[in-house]
Amino acid sequence: MRHLIIFALLLIPVTAHAQSAMIMNPGTMSAGGVISFQTHSMDFPSPTPDATVKTVSFLPQFSYFMKSYMAMVGSVGFQSVSGDTTEYSRFNMSGGIRMYQPLAFLHFYLGIEGGLYFTNYDANDQDNIDVGFSLPLGVLIPLSRSVALDVGARFSKIWRDNDHPAGMNYNSFIVEIGYLGVQAFF
Repeated sequence: MRHLIIFALLLIPVTAHAQSAMIMNPGTMSAGGVISFQTHSMDFPSPTPDATVKTVSFLPQFSYFMKSYMAMVGSVGFQSVSGDTTEYSRFNMSGGIRMYQPLAFLHFYLGIEGGLYFTNYDANDQDNIDVGFSLPLGVLIPLSRSVALDVGARFSKIWRDNDHPAGMNYNSFIVEIGYLGVQAFF
């Protein structure tokens, strides 16, 4: 029992030291985002040929803390997709709210964001506007007082009411697990 008490007393300084150095007061702003490159192959049943798709994305993100636990977020992004059967570029704008919960030195978050996606298909020079929403969840891991690693997942739903270039409406559900970004706070 005496060893347990001594062990518990020795942990107190470690626990106190483990508190986050990041303080997100009202008025705090952040900037960050993601730059990514993806390539994947799609194997379709006959007679549809297999396809390879390459995607380059640039997604800067900004936020403003209204309260120490709540921030307005906004982002603009560009995505270029090229493949065997399709080629398009997409520009998007989105905004929403995130709720933060500090726990020891980590900051967990959950949010909801809505946005517009402007897509230009190079093959037929057709422009489309898509509407979507995203549920981001994750954790900020402080690297310093003003920089944090953003690790999490994104669940996104995007749809289009007008006709898709292939003759069908566009409807997607995207799950990004292993999202990794950087946020700077000032």
